[in-house]
Amino acid sequence: MELLERDLADWEPLALEWHQGYGFVQGELLGDAQARDTYILLNPEGKAPQVVAEEAAAGGFWPTPLIPGEPVWRHRRNRHLLADARCVFYCQPHYDGRYGFQALLALPFQFREPLHSLLHGYWRDRLTLYFFTDYEVRAMQDVQHEAFALLEQDLTEGVVPAPLYTDGVGLFLYGRRVANAGDQVRATNCRAYQVVNGQVCRGFKPLHQKDGSPLPIANPEGFHQVAGRWFSDGQSIIVQAQQGSSVSYEYFYRIDDVDLASFTVLNERYAKDARRAYYITGRTLRNVGEFRLVKEQYPQFDAGGRVVASTESDDRYFAVDEQYVYAAGTRLRGAHGPSFRSLGFNHYCDQQRAYLGKQLLELEVDSLVVAKLYRGEGEYAPVLVGDRHGPLNAGGVLNNAMFEQWAPYFAAHPEREDYWWHRMQAQREQPEAEEDPASLRDIGQGFSLGRSVYFQGNKIEGLDAASFRLLNESLCGDANGLYRIDYYSRANMAAERFSAQPVEHFRFLDEVYITDGKAVFKHWIHYHLPELLRKADLATFETFGHGWARDASAVYCYGEIKKHLNPATTRFLGSYAFSPELMSWAGKPLDVEFTMDEVSVPHPEFLQLGTRKLFCGRRPQSAKRIDLPTLEFLDAKFARDKRTFYRYERDVGLTETSEDEYRQALAKAGETLKK
Repeated sequence: MELLERDLADWEPLALEWHQGYGFVQGELLGDAQARDTYILLNPEGKAPQVVAEEAAAGGFWPTPLIPGEPVWRHRRNRHLLADARCVFYCQPHYDGRYGFQALLALPFQFREPLHSLLHGYWRDRLTLYFFTDYEVRAMQDVQHEAFALLEQDLTEGVVPAPLYTDGVGLFLYGRRVANAGDQVRATNCRAYQVVNGQVCRGFKPLHQKDGSPLPIANPEGFHQVAGRWFSDGQSIIVQAQQGSSVSYEYFYRIDDVDLASFTVLNERYAKDARRAYYITGRTLRNVGEFRLVKEQYPQFDAGGRVVASTESDDRYFAVDEQYVYAAGTRLRGAHGPSFRSLGFNHYCDQQRAYLGKQLLELEVDSLVVAKLYRGEGEYAPVLVGDRHGPLNAGGVLNNAMFEQWAPYFAAHPEREDYWWHRMQAQREQPEAEEDPASLRDIGQGFSLGRSVYFQGNKIEGLDAASFRLLNESLCGDANGLYRIDYYSRANMAAERFSAQPVEHFRFLDEVYITDGKAVFKHWIHYHLPELLRKADLATFETFGHGWARDASAVYCYGEIKKHLNPATTRFLGSYAFSPELMSWAGKPLDVEFTMDEVSVPHPEFLQLGTRKLFCGRRPQSAKRIDLPTLEFLDAKFARDKRTFYRYERDVGLTETSEDEYRQALAKAGETLKK
């Protein structure tokens, strides 16, 4: 490959420091953008280059993509461009000066000098127009690059224009063609929104409703941002809503009957006028009296859990009026608006109840504690939550670790009297006669029984030894309730109570659902507390495996109600549920036409529709590759048809294999059973 000469009118030499294949500029590591985020693990900021290089070499980190010891240049006008004799590299701005390293992206093209900036990320050389982002450089195609220029826009007061460019043929925004040069475009007071040919757009895409249809707007020319995601056309309020959080689907809706003169946006989610309040999802709240946001508290504590300072801000989700409390736009049943307040760490209370977010806590408000023990900057300290009867979710089951954890708090708060901690302290000062370890009965999993319950030889306060039972590796119970076992050290065991019903009424309904004799709970992740299914009817509740269940009024998949499935007409086979109208896999609809009599599930994860179609989960399998009339599953992992054998892989489906591999798997399984 012929080495390219750099025009020193556009490029200047750059001196690098090299160690073990890693280059540094002004003490910062130059990393390879192909593995850019891995360099964060080195935590290179503030370290000497030689130290960083030694750690990088020892950890197998990708070397600098430049040639060690060979000349390197930096562009005089675009300081994010570096080059060696082979190619040009883009120093990604996102990483520049943030983490102690820079990420170099090799570009698949050379610039034809001179390279000049057109502002807003656009650059032009003799032949091509480019758009620079925080992560890439894109050569723009089908653009009249010589005529490319910033569009002059007629602006009124308060308007915030987006940086529109034109080449005389099209209009461009952030490196992409968005409209034709002849289109009528008006900017609004929010840069992301425009009125294009009399139609309100976001990013040059017309506003649409939840079903994808265009949103009717009576007065597009009056469109403006009120605040955040709340807009108006002078006649109605227009709201930008979204479905989902991490991956969201954005849509818009209109509120017509609004008193615009008094309309006020309270935060991103709540707004109000003189007559009612509004939540971003489309809820209208017919509030009582003054509607206001709760003030969320951010207390700071000392080592004894005493508040030394506190700040506050408007809560994102909670609001109150003169009677009610609203959580994410829904009335919080039983909560008292005038006395409702934040305690910090997503905990709240009113005059009678305590809450974690919207969840009602079984705690006594008069003796409620929400605190944190300061352990130094950057040091983790758990939030202490409890009342006079015990820590949150302890259910009366206490151990030495709890006592020690809370000791600094109670030492600093002598005004707190007659709490569980004080009773444990009194027992320690006057201990009862110890039981002979030889007399204890081992019941497994580290537990033993005598007059008390013991774990790893340590007495567990609050459990009734006479009725105590282990239910499985994560659940236990006694006459006073049911508990999830938390093994957080060899010396201590915590038990979170999820039901006050005695253990004799407990039953496993299947691998996902359990009951305490009064209600149904889902519990398929063992390190999670069983979750009460408040709407489930135990009397009619029945399970079908693979997370499916139903009662008289609903179908459930792993505890979630599936409103699109009718319990009266739904059938269950493996991980599939179906009715005459629709098919569902693992609770998600499967878009396929079928008749009830052709449905079969030859394997819990496979749906076969006669000899027409085969699905693994919701992924179709090729009916040309697999002979459906002769397909049979041999076991959970292998299948065959008249042509060949197949192996089941969860993320793929059926992949071809050999009969020998199947026989070897059988032999290996047989050896395992013998052991």
